Amino acid sequence: MMAESPRISVVIASFNSMRTITQCLDSIRDQDHPSYEVIVVDDGSTDGSPEICRSYPMVRLIRLDRGGPSRARNKGIEEARGEFIAFTDSDCIVRKDWLRELERGFLEEAVAGVGGDQVSPKDESEFGRSVQEFFRAVGFFTDYINLEKTIGETRHNPSCNVAYRKKVLEEVGGFEEDQFPCEDLEIDLKIRRRGYRLMFNPDAVVAHFRPRSYRAFTRMMSRYGSGEWHLWRKHGFFRKLDYEPWAFSLCVVIAVTLLFSNPSLLPLFFTPFPIAWGGFYLKRKDIAMSRRLAILFFLTLIFWNWGFFTGFRYRPGA
Repeated sequence: MMAESPRISVVIASFNSMRTITQCLDSIRDQDHPSYEVIVVDDGSTDGSPEICRSYPMVRLIRLDRGGPSRARNKGIEEARGEFIAFTDSDCIVRKDWLRELERGFLEEAVAGVGGDQVSPKDESEFGRSVQEFFRAVGFFTDYINLEKTIGETRHNPSCNVAYRKKVLEEVGGFEEDQFPCEDLEIDLKIRRRGYRLMFNPDAVVAHFRPRSYRAFTRMMSRYGSGEWHLWRKHGFFRKLDYEPWAFSLCVVIAVTLLFSNPSLLPLFFTPFPIAWGGFYLKRKDIAMSRRLAILFFLTLIFWNWGFFTGFRYRPGA
């Protein structure tokens, strides 16, 4: 129910989201929460998505020049009237009880943020479902998808499905506008360093559309790697993933050295793919899906690390 003095403000940063924004806003309109408002901050879209947003009476639309998601979310924080601010992405569909379940995770005053689970939308592409399955398979390492089944403490909640106390967001200075992607990792790090807790509630669910092609996936992985470079440069080794590019580089150096010293070892360099394929198959019993997951795994190794080690060339945040 929309409210003049809402308890929760829903903030969506949107850029050229015409393909998905209708489903997103429909799902937010149908929330069973008694007191919330909806703010869409358009980040310089050039498609018809702002016009779609205007067709929803519940939506307060704020238009900005292109400045990146962090700047858009910070504008939403500034305009929000609620005690809590819930973030989702314009390519997400939230469940009817989403806001209630997020709010349920604020068990004590020390809890600054609560996040939830991600699943595939019903009309997701087959490739997109594979990407979602891949993210779940590597979630334990990346902090991107939490596999816990009960409410509990966590280190990070992605900004596509999270709510924070507004006063804490203001206390830590909001999102760093020079950081994208990985800006949500950084704000959670700042919050935890202030002594606050973050919680995960698996019953707060969003359905998240994923890339629909290998090309889109590799571009996303390269961006993630670049974002991680800038995050590591500022904060050092603060999570498991920060050690991966250095371990990967060491493995590459060792492999190349062995190959030059003994060229007969070349066939061994083609064994990791069938091993990965077999590993995914043992868990999923689906040949086609397992093959695709193995391909995504190796593309991630290549393009994420490429993004990381070339990240110094790019300005983050845009």
